[in-house]
Amino acid sequence: MSTSNYPAFRWYVLFAVIVATLAQGMILIAPTPLVGEISKTLGVDLGATTGAAMLPFTLMVAIGGMVGGAVVDKWGVARTFIGCCLLAAVCAALVPVLGTSLLGLVALRALQGLGCGPIIASGPRLAAEWFPAPQRGLFQGLQGAALSLGITIGLIAGPAIASNSGWPTALLWFGAVMGVALLLFVGYAFGPKSPAAEIVGQAGHGDDGLFKKVFGLPAFWLTLVAVFSLSWVMQGYNDLTPGHIAVPAPAGLGMGPEVAGTIMGIYTLAFMLGSIASGVVVEKVFRGRYSLAILVSFALTAVFCASVLLPMVNQNQTLLTVCLILAGFFMGMPNPISLTFISNNYPESITGRVGGLTMGLSIFGGTIAVAAGSYALHATGLYTISIIIVVVVAVIGALAGASIKAPGVFSSGQA
Repeated sequence: MSTSNYPAFRWYVLFAVIVATLAQGMILIAPTPLVGEISKTLGVDLGATTGAAMLPFTLMVAIGGMVGGAVVDKWGVARTFIGCCLLAAVCAALVPVLGTSLLGLVALRALQGLGCGPIIASGPRLAAEWFPAPQRGLFQGLQGAALSLGITIGLIAGPAIASNSGWPTALLWFGAVMGVALLLFVGYAFGPKSPAAEIVGQAGHGDDGLFKKVFGLPAFWLTLVAVFSLSWVMQGYNDLTPGHIAVPAPAGLGMGPEVAGTIMGIYTLAFMLGSIASGVVVEKVFRGRYSLAILVSFALTAVFCASVLLPMVNQNQTLLTVCLILAGFFMGMPNPISLTFISNNYPESITGRVGGLTMGLSIFGGTIAVAAGSYALHATGLYTISIIIVVVVAVIGALAGASIKAPGVFSSGQA
């Protein structure tokens, strides 16, 4: 299908997805800088507060992603996203009423996670349904960047809002951004049909057998390993690096919290730029060779993540910053490249389920990363082993990516 067959309305779709994903990032991270104030309100310790605010959300995002892929294939984009955005926004609105108790906060965060899960996981389906193959990498890259930007905004704006109006109001306002996404998807429901509407409409009408074939494909499992590895690397390194930079020797580099915050802000920006650039890189530099693109981006991620252990790097703030910029830039690439591979190599009618299952399962990689990194830090008192673990997982992602080949079983799998 030529580019001319895809309506300009696809850019509205992209904008709506970016707003929803931005809101998801804000809602995800919002409680973390406010955990002290939330702890006082709930009357429980910081550990219990962090668990109540983050674990239900993270768990239900994973479940929502896995279930959401099937739901969007069955119900369509409009109804699924309207329901998801409505659930996340309503739960945010109820935080000042119900979220000031431990049980209420757990319930609201779990429901928000369930609503947010399908948003990021539906990227491959939306890209395949609305965009020509050369533009699907751009779609995935911008969605990945939107999530990172939302997290950054949440970390900065949350404390500012809370200092004036209290932490429940901060969580409410981030939900209001999801309310904007809700209105955009209501508008989506009245827009034109996608170019692939007839194809994706087959979902649930004979395509279950087609989906079952996926589990026998090496490409599916290798892509899952790559995305799982990226989730581990990203979450593990993001959690480790600020402390490694800030805390005094011998555990850390002793540069202090302000320097750590500044460098990590630049690192996050580089990650977003890497996500956005991934589509152009895979098409223009690697000529559509997804396996090579994933291999190289993971390999360079491993190199620059490991570089912070070298004295010549970690004793020079400028060189350290440059290496972290490069680590963030290349770390931003494997995920959108992998999801673009799904969009371009599976039938449109099952991309929602394939992408949702891949993203949903991969989220557990981040959970394991936090546990493994924390245990290694606790056991050794140093960041060295924790960072080495991240580097090893990046190498595993590179090896998995290098082995990915387009599944030939789908005669109509290519867009």
